[in-house]
Amino acid sequence: MTWKLTLPCSKADAEALAEDIPALAELDPPPALMTSEPDPSRPEEMELAVYLEDRPDEDFITLLKTLLPNSPSAEAVVEELPEEDWVTLSQQGLDPIEAGRFYVHTARDAGTVPSQLVGIQVEASRAFGTGHHPTTAGCLRAIDQLPAAPENVLDLGTGTALLAIGIAKAFPSAQILASDIDAPSIHVARETLEANGVTEGDAPGEIRLLVADGFEAPELALRMPYDLIVANILAQPLIELSSDIAEALAPGGTLILAGLLTDQADAVAGAFRGAGLDPVAADPNEGWPILIFTRAGLGGA
Repeated sequence: MTWKLTLPCSKADAEALAEDIPALAELDPPPALMTSEPDPSRPEEMELAVYLEDRPDEDFITLLKTLLPNSPSAEAVVEELPEEDWVTLSQQGLDPIEAGRFYVHTARDAGTVPSQLVGIQVEASRAFGTGHHPTTAGCLRAIDQLPAAPENVLDLGTGTALLAIGIAKAFPSAQILASDIDAPSIHVARETLEANGVTEGDAPGEIRLLVADGFEAPELALRMPYDLIVANILAQPLIELSSDIAEALAPGGTLILAGLLTDQADAVAGAFRGAGLDPVAADPNEGWPILIFTRAGLGGA
């Protein structure tokens, strides 16, 4: 990729943009997106960088701005990059991170995984779901702290499948279904499974990938109930799906919710309490809360 487009971006839009990737995936090839925090003292003010093979035209810039409704209005900065700089550029700022027992890295750092940690390889060009966003890292920490090994898992809104892969490696006896509404994301997830040596399938330690809009796909119902559900999506979809998610959770099971902002946490928590689940913990997580619920009863994680 030889062109870079930069725009200011709010924290809310940075996360919401992950749900709008289908609007960009129609491009051939689709652009790679990366967000960064230029000034740590202003965590709400982020920067979006888009990498493309061809110079972005005004139509593309207009489309991109419509996907950033809560961001400051500004002129896009467009610059040409040397072809050979793409890999190095894409990995800047994406050093390995530790989250609980997990160590998330790119192929560049595959040889640096500490022996006591679980390595998860996700390429830097996959901007959302690389483990560097607080929601993903927070979910990994919550998975690390599960009170018992899960046996039947749903990763709802899997993206790159990073969380599902972490679960498969940490709990090899678990059966895992990972779904996403976005077909291109499932394609990326398959690449990520292959990079991590994880098999797509239905046996313990394997991951079944599925394109699904919420709980509409019958495959999700066939595997119910789940003793662990992880849903790292957005606040409004979480609220809309709260009854379906609660129904799918086994008695004694654990639900990990992410993708919401601090000022959305009460509404999301209220929806799941109203659906009959009990709150267990809430991690503020740098302004991106992780909410953990359970269903009263015996068994499960």
